[in-house]
Amino acid sequence: MIIEQLIANIKSVGVFAIVLSILIVVHEWGHFITAKRAGIGVERFSLGFGPKMFSRVFNGTEFLLCLIPLGGYVKMMGDERSECSGDPKEFYSQPPGKRALVILNGPVVNFIFAYLCLICVFLLGYPGGSTKITKVDINGPAQQAGLIAGDRIVEIDSKKVYGLNNLRVRLEGSTDKRILVSVLRNGQKVDVYVEPTITSEQNILGENRSMRDIGISLMPNKIGNVREDYPAYKAGLRESDQIIQIDSKMIFDWEDIYNSILKSTGDTIQVKFIRDEKEMMLEIEPKIETMKNESGDMAERRIVGISPLGEFESFRFGVVNSVTFAFEELIYITVTTYKSIFYMITGAISAKESVTGPVGIFYVIKEAARMGLSHLLFILGVISASLAIFNLLPVVPLDGGHLFLLGLEKVRGKPLSEKTDEIIAKIGFTLIIFLALFVFYSDFARQGWIEGIQRNFSKMLKLFKF
Repeated sequence: MIIEQLIANIKSVGVFAIVLSILIVVHEWGHFITAKRAGIGVERFSLGFGPKMFSRVFNGTEFLLCLIPLGGYVKMMGDERSECSGDPKEFYSQPPGKRALVILNGPVVNFIFAYLCLICVFLLGYPGGSTKITKVDINGPAQQAGLIAGDRIVEIDSKKVYGLNNLRVRLEGSTDKRILVSVLRNGQKVDVYVEPTITSEQNILGENRSMRDIGISLMPNKIGNVREDYPAYKAGLRESDQIIQIDSKMIFDWEDIYNSILKSTGDTIQVKFIRDEKEMMLEIEPKIETMKNESGDMAERRIVGISPLGEFESFRFGVVNSVTFAFEELIYITVTTYKSIFYMITGAISAKESVTGPVGIFYVIKEAARMGLSHLLFILGVISASLAIFNLLPVVPLDGGHLFLLGLEKVRGKPLSEKTDEIIAKIGFTLIIFLALFVFYSDFARQGWIEGIQRNFSKMLKLFKF
C-alpha cells in the first residue's frame, strides 16, 4: 500500500514537472524566437534554476536544463544596461518598440498556447458542470413552459451551452424577452419558450448581475467537498452528505443551502442531513468573514466551508464550434482573472482564499491528470493564460513592469537613469518576494499544513513545559 502510494506520488510529481516545464518553455520561447528574429543575440536559454544538469550550444545559444524546474530564463546579449557596449546585436541597442515586442511576446505566446489547449479541450470534450435540471419551481416560468426535472439544457436562444457556468453566462441580462430553451429529454431535443423574471444574483466574484431567472435549479443538495479547516468539517459534515433541512427551512437544492446559511442570524446553524440512508442532526457555528463588497462597503459573509457535489459532463464539439468556444472561454478566463486581481487589491475578495501557488497548482494538476487528458489540457490552458496575465502586471521584474518602463522611455524620449532603474527593480523584486511568501503561506494554510505545524508546536511546548 505504501509502495503504491509512493509510486502514485512520484508519477504526480513527474506530471507536475512536465506541465510546469511546458509552460516555462512556451513562455521563454516567445522571448527567444522574437529576439532571434529581431537580430538580437541570445546567449542562454535555460529551463529551471540551480545546478546545471545538461547543456548544448546550438546556433550561438547555450541551451540548459537545470535541477530545479520552477522557472527559466532567456539571457540576451546586452540585456543589462551596465553591460551594453553598443554592439548592434545587444538588447539595449534596439529601439524601444523592438525591445517591447521581445518582452511582450512571452505572454502573447502563453495566450496562444492557452487558446490551442482550449480548442483541443472542446474537440475532446469540455469538462463542465451538468446542465441537467434537478428542480423546477412550482408555478415558475420553466414549469409553465413545460420543462421538467431531468431535462438537460443544451441551447439558450440557439446558442450551444457547455457547462453550468456557461449556462449562467448565457442567462445574464436584464431584458424580460422570452427565451428559447432547448433541452434533451429522453434522447430527443425539445424547444420551449420561457418568459423569464429578472433577478439579481452574485457571480463567482461577488458581483451583482442581472439574471433572467427561469425558475430552475441545477445543483443537488449533496455536499461535494468539505474543507478541513472550516466549521462544517469540525462539526462533522462529510462529502456526499445530503442536507435536507437548515434550522426550520426544508432544503431541496444547493441554492436553498446557500441562501439559508447566508441569511441565518443565530450563533449556530441546525443542520439535518442524510448519510447512509440515516437522518442525522448537528450544529455548526458559522465563520463570519468581513470584507469589502463590490461597492467598496464592508460587509459580513457567513460561511461553513462546503461546496456542492458537482455532476460533470463532457461537452464535445466540431472544429468550428471548438475554435469559437475556446476563444470565448479564454476571454472569460482573462477578464475574470483581472477582475479577481483588482478585487483582491481592493479587499473585496479574500486574497488568501483566491491565490494559488506551486503547492495548490500541484494538487490541481494531480487531480486533473487523474480525471483524464481533457481535464489536464484544460488546466494547462488556464495556467498558461494565468501565467501570461501575471507576467503582464506592471511590476519589475515581470514583463509588464519592463513594458511600463519602455512606455515611459517612449514618452520621455529617453530612458530613466540607471540608478532609478536599479531602485525600481529592487522595490519590484521585494514585492515579488513578499507575494511569493504570501502565496506559499496561503497554499500551506489551504492544505492544513500551517494548522498542523501549530498543533505540533503546541504539543512540543507542553512536552517541554515552555
